[in-house]
Amino acid sequence: MLDTLNAAELRRWAMQCAVEADDESCAAEERTRLLTMRESLLALAENADWLAGRHSALTLRAAVGE
Repeated sequence: MLDTLNAAELRRWAMQCAVEADDESCAAEERTRLLTMRESLLALAENADWLAGRHSALTLRAAVGE
């Protein structure tokens, strides 16, 4: 399923993970899992952009050494 999602969809899913992690009824272990998933989804989105020939602002800043 993840291989069919584009970068924008991966970022939306990452945002949803962050929202769920911020819910006060979320257990600590679940919060950690959700935040780890968020970081992984954002990394996948960066890779999807790179494969499509697009570069995010973060990638461009890293390239110039900021």
